[in-house]
Parts: sequence; C-alpha cells; structure tokens
Amino acid sequence: MSAGAIRDLEQGRTRSPRRESVQAIATALGLSGPDVEHLHAAAEAHRAQLAEAGPIRGGPLRIRVLGPIEVWHGDVQAPLGSDLQRTLLARLALGAGTAVGQDELIDLLWPHGETQNPVALLHTHVARLRRLLDSDSVLLGGQSGYRLAVTADQLDLLTFRDLTARAAYGTPEEALSRLAEAVALWRGEIDAEGPASSPLYTAIAGEYATTVQTFAALARDLGRPERALIPVRELAHRRELDEPLHAELILTLAASGRQAEALAAYDRIRSALADQLGIDPGERLRSAQLAVLRQQEGHARRKRGRTSIQQAPAAPPDFVGRADHMARIEAVLARTDQEPGPSSPRIVMIDGIAGVGKTALALAAAHRLRAEYPDGQLYADLRGATATPPEPMQVLGRFLRALGVPSRQIGTDEAEAAALFRSELADRRMLVLLDNAHDADQVRPLLPGAGRSDLIVTSRRRVLGLAGASVVHLEPLDPEESIALIAATTGSHRIDADPDAAGALAEACARLPLALRIASARLATRQAWAIGDLTRRLHDDNRRLSELSTGESSVLTSFQLSYTDLSAAAQRAFRLCSLHPGDDFAADTTGVLLAMPATDADRVLEDLLEANMLMQYATDRYRFHDLLGLYARRLLADDAEGESARSRLYTWYTDAVTAAMEWVYPQLVRLDTHAERDAIFATEADALAWLDAELPALVAVVRHTAGSADRALSWRITDQLRGYFLIRRHIDGWLPAAEAGLDAAVRAGDDVARTAMLISRGQALWSVGRDEEALSDCLAGERLASTTGWTTAAAYLSHHIGWHHLEHGKITDAEEWLHRALELTEDDRLGHVRAVALNGLGMLRLCQGELRDAAELFTAALEINVATGRETSALANRGNLASALRQLGAEARAAELLTDVLAAYRKGANLRGELSTLDELSQLHRQRGDAATALELARRAHDMAIVVHDRKATAQTAATAAQAYLALGDTTAAAHWFEQCVTIAHDTYPFVEARALAGLATVRLSAGDPASASHTAE
Repeated sequence: MSAGAIRDLEQGRTRSPRRESVQAIATALGLSGPDVEHLHAAAEAHRAQLAEAGPIRGGPLRIRVLGPIEVWHGDVQAPLGSDLQRTLLARLALGAGTAVGQDELIDLLWPHGETQNPVALLHTHVARLRRLLDSDSVLLGGQSGYRLAVTADQLDLLTFRDLTARAAYGTPEEALSRLAEAVALWRGEIDAEGPASSPLYTAIAGEYATTVQTFAALARDLGRPERALIPVRELAHRRELDEPLHAELILTLAASGRQAEALAAYDRIRSALADQLGIDPGERLRSAQLAVLRQQEGHARRKRGRTSIQQAPAAPPDFVGRADHMARIEAVLARTDQEPGPSSPRIVMIDGIAGVGKTALALAAAHRLRAEYPDGQLYADLRGATATPPEPMQVLGRFLRALGVPSRQIGTDEAEAAALFRSELADRRMLVLLDNAHDADQVRPLLPGAGRSDLIVTSRRRVLGLAGASVVHLEPLDPEESIALIAATTGSHRIDADPDAAGALAEACARLPLALRIASARLATRQAWAIGDLTRRLHDDNRRLSELSTGESSVLTSFQLSYTDLSAAAQRAFRLCSLHPGDDFAADTTGVLLAMPATDADRVLEDLLEANMLMQYATDRYRFHDLLGLYARRLLADDAEGESARSRLYTWYTDAVTAAMEWVYPQLVRLDTHAERDAIFATEADALAWLDAELPALVAVVRHTAGSADRALSWRITDQLRGYFLIRRHIDGWLPAAEAGLDAAVRAGDDVARTAMLISRGQALWSVGRDEEALSDCLAGERLASTTGWTTAAAYLSHHIGWHHLEHGKITDAEEWLHRALELTEDDRLGHVRAVALNGLGMLRLCQGELRDAAELFTAALEINVATGRETSALANRGNLASALRQLGAEARAAELLTDVLAAYRKGANLRGELSTLDELSQLHRQRGDAATALELARRAHDMAIVVHDRKATAQTAATAAQAYLALGDTTAAAHWFEQCVTIAHDTYPFVEARALAGLATVRLSAGDPASASHTAE
C-alpha cells in the first residue's frame, strides 16, 4: 500500500478499504490465523453497514473526486458503501456530465465476468447511488448509459476547470488567487482502482500538473514563489520522471531562496532518468539547473529587473563611424538556430595602434549584440601593455565566480580552471570580451570551448596563434568621422564656424579617437577658445615628449596637452595616482596618497574624470586607461614626492587592514591589533566591504614591499588578511601573499614574523588540500613560536597540529597536541585559543565515546565564548554539545540546543553550519524513533554538502542517511549510502569511514551474510 492510502485510512477519507488493502495491513502488522479473520470480518461488517445506510440529508450536494472520493450533503459526509459503488461514482464523476455506456460500466465493475446478470446488478448499484446522492435528477440515464448532471458547485472537478479557465482573465493577482484555489482542490490520488488507471483520469491528472506549473511560474513572476512551493513539490514527488514539472520545482525552490534544495532536486531527477530510462535530462531541465547555478530564476526574475551577467562597460556615448568594421564583426558572430549541435567559438581579433579605438569598437559591438547573448557578457582588461598583466588564473577565477562557481572548487591549477570555465560556458550563450591582450598565450586559457559562446579580443599587437580568429584591423578614423567625433563633444556650431580648423585639429590628433576625445574635452570646457587656438598648441614642438616613438607621438601629445591644462592640484593627483597598487582605486585611498581629506580627493578625481584623464567603470572606483597610466608613471619619475607618497599609502593600507580585521575577526591570532577601529570603519559590514574592494590592492602591496626596505609591511598585511581568507573561504592571492610575506620575514631575520607567515601559509595550503605541506608549516611555526616566546601562537599551532592528526585518525598524536594547546593557555583562561583547544579536545573525546568528558569540554569552551561575546564560535560549541548530550540520552536538551543553533545559522545564511546541524538533528530524530524525519533531514544536509563542495560533510551526511534508511528497514538503500560514504571517506576521513563500515556490516548481517559482515567489520 502507498503512504497516501495509509493516510487516507488514518484520517477517515477512506471508510471502506478493499480486501487486498486489509490483507496488506494484516501482513504489515504480523497478524496470523484468527486475528486476520477477525480484521476481515470487522471490515466486511462496516461495509455492509454503510451499504444499508439510507440517504443522508444535510444540505447541498457536493461530490469530491480530486482525491479520495467523497459525497457530502452540507456538512455531513455520506458513506459510499462497497468498492463497486465507489468505482461507479468515480467513473461518472470523472466524465463530468458525459454519458457512460452500460457496456463500459459493466466492463469496469466486473472486468472478468464475475456475475451472470451484470445488467441487473448495474441497475441495483445505480439505484443505491441515487439514494446516496439523494436525488433522481443528478444521476440520469437508462439502458443507453448514465451520466451525472451536476454543476461546478456540486462537483470539484468542474470547479477546478472553472477556476483555471477564469484565471486566464483579469489581473495577474486575480489569476494567482484563482489558480491557488484550483490547486487547493486537489487532495491526492483517487481511491477507485479501475478509474485510477484509465486514460480519462490520466488526462485529468495532466490537467492538474499543467495548472500547478502555471501556478508556480505566475507565483515567481509576482515575487511570491513560496505560495506554489508545497503543491509543486508534492506533485513532483508523485511524478518523478515529469521533466517540465521538475524544472518548475527547481526554479521555484531557487526563487524561494533554496538554491541548495533546487540543485539537489535536479540531481534527483537526473539520477531517476538515468536509472529508469537510461537518458539524460532534456534542455528544459538543464536550463533550470543553469539558471540556479547562475543565481537567476529565468524569465520571471529578468522581468523584475534581475538580468544576466553583464560585465562589459558601456560603450562611449560619442562613438562614431566604424560602420564597415561593425558589419564585419556582426557577420563573423552571426549564428542561426538551425546550426546542428555545439560548434567552435567565433573569435573576433581587433587590433591596431594605441588610441585607435579598439576598446570603443568592441564595447559598441557588445552593446549592439547584447540580445544575441541572453546569458550575458564577461569582460576583463588583460593590461597587455603593462609590466604586470594579470595571470590567466586570476581572470579565470573572476569569471568562474561570476558564473556562480564556489572559490574552493576553482582551485589553483590553471589548466583545470580553464577546463572548468569551458564546461561552465558549454550550455550558455555568452560573449567574452578580453581587452588589451598582449599575446595568444594570455588569451588561450580564456577561450570558450564547444558551444554557442563567442569571443572578442582587442590588442595593440597583431596576435598570431588564435586558430580560426577573424582579424579586424583598425586604422585611424577618416577625416569626416574624426570631425564628427569632435562635434559630438564640442558642439556642431563650433565646427561650422571654422571647418578648416576642425580638419587641422583632427590631423593634429592623428585622427586617433582617444586623442580626439581628450582634445575635444578641452575645447568643451574652454568656450572662449577657437579650434585654431588648440590646433596651434598641438603643433608646438616644445610641448611634445621627444623621447616617445613616432607611432605613439600623436597620442602622447594629446596626453601632454590635457595634463598641461589641469590645475596644479589635478596634475599632482594625476602623477601620484599612478602609485595605486591595484587596477582601480577609490577616493579614500587617493586622499591618503595626496595627504588630503577624502572629500577633497573626490573633487580632484572628478576634475581628472572630466578631463578624460581617468576612467570610472563603477561607482566610486576609478582607473587609468593603460596609456594614460604609463604617461602618469613617466611623469612620476621626476616627482620628488613619489617615494614619500608611496610610503604614506602603504603604511595606511597596513593600518586600515588591521582596523578592518578588528571588526571582522577580532579574536584572530595575529601580530598586531588596532585600538581605534571606529576611527576608520563604522561597522563590521563597512570593514568587510572595504576588504572585498581593496583585496587586489592589498595583495599587490604585499608583493611590492616584500623585497623593499619596507618589507615589514608585507608580512604585517598578509598576517591580517589571513582572517579575511578564512571568513570568505576563497583563496585567490592567499598562498602567493603568504609566500611573499614569509620570504620577507626570512630576509629580515624576524622569527616572530616567520611564525606568523608559517601560520598563514600552512592554512592556505590546508585550504587547497595540501595537508602534509600544511602540517610541515604548522610544526615549523610551532617550534619558532616556542623559541620566540609567542605562547598564544604556539598554542594556536598546537591546536592545528592536533586537529590535523584527529582528521587523519592519529588519536594519540592528536591528544598530545591538543593537551599541549590547553596547557599553553593556562594563563589566558578566557582566550579564543583556549576555547578552540577545549572544543578540539571535546571532539576527540566524542570520537572516543567518552561522552561526559566531551560534554564538559564543550561546555567549558561555550562558557568562554559566551563570556567574551564570540557568538559564532559559541554556535559551534552548542552544536557539538548537543551531539554529546544526544548520545548521553538527554534528547530534550539536545533538541533545544539544535533548534536554536539552526535558527542562528539560517539567519546568518551559513550553509555549512546549517548542514552540520541538520545532520545532527537527523541522528536525534532517528534515536527518538522518527526515522522518516531523520531521513528527510539527512538528505537535505547531504544536498547542502554537495552544493558547498565539502567532501567530509558529504561523506558524513551519506552515513547519516544510510542509518536512517536502515532504521526504516530499507537495507538496500542503506547499503548503497554506506558504500557511497566509504568511497568518499576512504584513506582520508578514518572515523567517518569506520562509521560507514560498521553500518555496512550491520546491513550484511541482517541480510543473512555473517561472513561478509564479519569481514566488513574487521
């Protein structure tokens, strides 16, 4: 029997179960002999009583067929009697007013010819049904057939169809309300066996499925996906191979903020399709999965303004000309829907001299082609003209994170990241823009793979070696286009006043768009000047940079002209801003660099922006065009203030990152703390946002200072950034920064700094799975910390070493190091490290089964963290304490703790904390005898572990799910999940593997295979 049938009996919806159902119940209960006969007799007596009951009068007739069949007269439910009567009513009701012939009814009621006079018996059952309905005018017909003459007020199927029809009219809100009402009428599967297997009922079930899908889509459109979540989830559970329905479930879960469950739902139907039909998910399902991975909800969310990834900056508003080049680009990238299967990416290579307008053309083309790339556009400036272009791995990391790939999954191997990038683009239609490339080697790792994504590359060089690339070579604008570009900024009236001077100005600028824009901006702000005045200034050889090559002279002449026209303050800012270590910078860091308040710096930056000497690609973030940056650095070479300004900026960065970590991770074991964090950041959110924005600059400072006289700044900044990397859980720049800081500390002979850098590098190595190297750094760091007398660091590293041994099953070593950590913190009894050491020792005792000791240790750690306000650490302590209490039998207290911890993790959107708590709750419910809830929680935790790519948690939750299946008596599923756990945990997580093997041994013993069970247990 299905779970639904049991529920129908339990809740009174089924009042007269079939003999087969009664027998199934008897078998499940283990009844035999007289007990089985007694159960059947009771059921038969109840059937007879119901059959002999007369009509019930209690109010208007209401027939319910969208679920277990029911007949109501007002508030009184009528007993349906025998299975035959139930089947008869079900068939007539499903016909919804259509006549059903006697022959069809006879075949339905007595399919094997069990009676000799079926017509007479049919008439008898019809008469009984008329009495039940208390009306001769409802059940009509005779020898030719029968039908129910009912209205929408009397039959829920007609009500359902009326509501769905009316949902097509009126406002979206009215439609949602009507669809919700229609869906609510469906109470489950019909409980009449014959009609339930008929094509008619299959079609009605299809109507309901379509309505649920429409309801879900509309609910997402209106921003209320939760309204549809329950019905779409329940229906998907019953129709496990219905791809369109499961696509709606995935999108609705994602729209409700349940991305982990959405991805898990996709994995379930993918597995079901493969196991039962041997096929892969269709396009609709794959699109739904991709929408979740990109943190989108498809069309509904786009209608509410949440668009696809669009990283490309806007095209210059004064873009002119290039019509032939634009047509060429469009032709190269043109595709048709009839193209068979995935194809190679189309590549457009735009090259030309500096300032010729390569970037402007690429951005204008991207803007024009935006509709052709529904999944969006990725953009990166490869800075090929600079001495420090970004590594392909850095760009891949940014692209993959934008596509929704977690940082830990990206790793550090360039080839693997490039392959992952190609996989992510395989089912997308995206345009990738790579600006200012140096050569083909810089571009190749960033190429899309087979699919429908394309690439535009710009470079000053003619890049060779990109197979299949179509080259678009740019020359300077023609004279008419050049004058049109000047007019776009200065106004056409000034061109009309002196067209010859305008032509001369265009030639003086070499008809290069960058130079034309800078010169035109000067004219626009100098209304008293004639065009000829500016032209004469450009022809003054004394203003030219004689050392520049001929190919660049006209562009740099424009730079010199614009620079000369700046105020002294703006000139100083232009030169010194080239000292910014990152790709972009903000007003506050510029204020430090210029030794002025941020508000004043902002005004100077705006002056530079208006003069086209800077670019602004995001709110409050500025950057140089590559040639302008080069020009600024050349000017800086003669500026005596340069070194002092650089020192001032780098010192401020060190102070600011220390203050930021005082907000974000105050308990971090580190070299320096900050007594006045409020003087720099107002809140923790402000500090974290600053770290997010300035991380590239901070890492660049580490790199720049490591070999300088200011090398101490290198390790001081790296030491603080360790806390940021631990919180954000991504590793871009961590390991290189740690290695640079360590090298600086070694050169300086500073053992305390070496200790801090070994901590940082060890944790960076641990984060990428290089455990043995991480342990080596921790051991070396602990020795140095002990030698230098940095006791807190020695204790912190002792804990890390102990935890490493615990993870790898080395209990004796783990206990020795964790006790050492505890001993070293005797003089700091409220310290963070002592709490960490107590918690680690508690986990060790938990693994050893010493539950009371474990509970005491967790409680001691919790008391420290509560007393010092370290709530995040306290949550972990409470979860661990709940595990110990559960195993000690204090189930009520464990449940109380876990409920509070789960709520806190969900409030903070901490998926890892949530999944670990769900795992523990599953074990608690299983221990209490509620295996069904235990399984649901374990599966949910397992899905989350997969989403966050936590291998250990994936293994642990698989073991928990297996134990729930075992408690439910499903030994096949239990064995599958235990084996899955063993596969993941083998040789990596010995405790988890041992737990799974013990469970697998239990399964095999229960299956009557003691030899295999013994072997597994051993």
